[in-house]
Amino acid sequence: MACEGRRQSDDQPVAPRRRGRPRSGGAERAILAAGARLLQERGVRRMSMQAVAAEARVSKATIYRRWPSKDALILDLVAGAAEETAAEANSAQAAAPDARAELLAWVHAGLEAERSPQGAALQHLVRRAAEDPSLAASLRRRVLRGHRERFMAIVERGMDAGQIRPDLDAGTLLDLVSGPLLYRRLIASADPADRDPVEQAGAIVDMLWPGIRASPAAVQ
Repeated sequence: MACEGRRQSDDQPVAPRRRGRPRSGGAERAILAAGARLLQERGVRRMSMQAVAAEARVSKATIYRRWPSKDALILDLVAGAAEETAAEANSAQAAAPDARAELLAWVHAGLEAERSPQGAALQHLVRRAAEDPSLAASLRRRVLRGHRERFMAIVERGMDAGQIRPDLDAGTLLDLVSGPLLYRRLIASADPADRDPVEQAGAIVDMLWPGIRASPAAVQ
């Protein structure tokens, strides 16, 4: 038959598929991947929705159907990075609890975040949330709650192991530990690259530890 003569055989090379815009099923993944790349390369201020659309090969309308604003997209990127950090921390957790070492790692991670594009994005969201109650609620639910839960778990493990005072108010301790981090992120004007996160984390924990560690009598 004539149509059989025109049919391409299985042995013939198939022309490569032309690159184009991703189908709707993969558009969200493409946008998030593009946003993460641009956030890393350009930073939060220079990352525009137009640039994300071009990088992801989608229209701006496609982005705005999923994220009504740049802040909404940044929130998803920051939340995704926070989930990855939490997974890494859980996998690295030692079998035997060491509350001081865990607190040190938690503070160090917060100081290191200052130096990253994701840390700058979180600072941006915190500032914006002060004027946007809806964003503030989403930020607490998607990001800050996870930070709080991980910190509370460290304190609980320390109490169970007899390393942290059982009468300690964990919420107040979180305020004391988070205060220096927030101050450095939002108020201190020095370049984060000029500070040694390891040294700073050690100084913060060294100041706090004498007041929160369990007494020898309580451990016995």
